Amino acid sequence: MFDIGLQELIVIFIVALLVFGPKRLPELGRAFGKGLAELKRSLQDVKEQVQTEFKESVDTSDIQEVVKEGAELKKSLHEVKDQVETGFKDSIDISSKKEPKTDVTIKGAEEEKKEGQNGRQ
Repeated sequence: MFDIGLQELIVIFIVALLVFGPKRLPELGRAFGKGLAELKRSLQDVKEQVQTEFKESVDTSDIQEVVKEGAELKKSLHEVKDQVETGFKDSIDISSKKEPKTDVTIKGAEEEKKEGQNGRQ
């Protein structure tokens, strides 16, 4: 984090010794060390809480359950699709077994339709 070498530490120590004196310097060092230790513990606690909350919020069993439900839904949709296709093919087969319309019957139906329209006018 800080790029402080040995020479910089010696300079900082000498300045602190001159400012605070030899009697208060060990006392300040202990207080500073305790403060850093408390800060480090607090940061560790926050880190553990965040990790715990994250693990609880993103529970893998919930994700696996959703994936299973999605797979079941996909399977049921395929079954419905197959049933619809089968029913459609069956209805086409049934209608193709009926008498096929010939050109004569289609032409006759078209003529009847025209006559009906002429009669309305």
